[in-house]
Amino acid sequence: MNSNTPDNPQPERRSSSADTGKGPAGSHGSDQTSASGRPAAKQPATGGTTVKTSKKDSTKSDKTGSDWSVFRTVVVLVGLVIAGFGGYYLITGTAGLPETGDGPVNPTLENQFRFFAAMMIGVGAAFVTIAIKFQWANMLWLVCLMVFIGGIGRVLSWAFSGTPHFLLIILMVVELAFPAALLVWHRYIAKTSELRREYAARP
Repeated sequence: MNSNTPDNPQPERRSSSADTGKGPAGSHGSDQTSASGRPAAKQPATGGTTVKTSKKDSTKSDKTGSDWSVFRTVVVLVGLVIAGFGGYYLITGTAGLPETGDGPVNPTLENQFRFFAAMMIGVGAAFVTIAIKFQWANMLWLVCLMVFIGGIGRVLSWAFSGTPHFLLIILMVVELAFPAALLVWHRYIAKTSELRREYAARP
């Protein structure tokens, strides 16, 4: 019995070591690793699709941003031109108008004219402010309406007081046509931007 006692554990150790080193369990684990590795290899293709989509979205947003940038630049230029005319007439008074001559100045007319010249500076500053702080773009229609009513005033002056200098007729046409065109342009860009966002949100 003493001779068999030390021999019994050894076969058990061999069998346990052999069971641990059996190939099927190890090979099964390696198969799972390779199987799970295949989808991982396909993931970059999905990631590439995401990159393409983000590039397309960024291109659309860049286009929209470019449209708004051009619009805001035009609004700033309009404001600067109006404010420039107002500053010029505020300094020169009625003498800055064409065909006024060197006759005596009417103090009442001069007083009222310089007051409205200051109003022109305010309208021009409003255009510039709206373009810079674009959250106030809803007020654009009001400022455009003020310019349009000014054009109507020129029409009434032409009807009741006679034909003015041709330069003032050109200004009348611009004041009647440009505010409406600016508002239509603003509405067009806003609608186009909304359609681009809806298209980009589609799956």
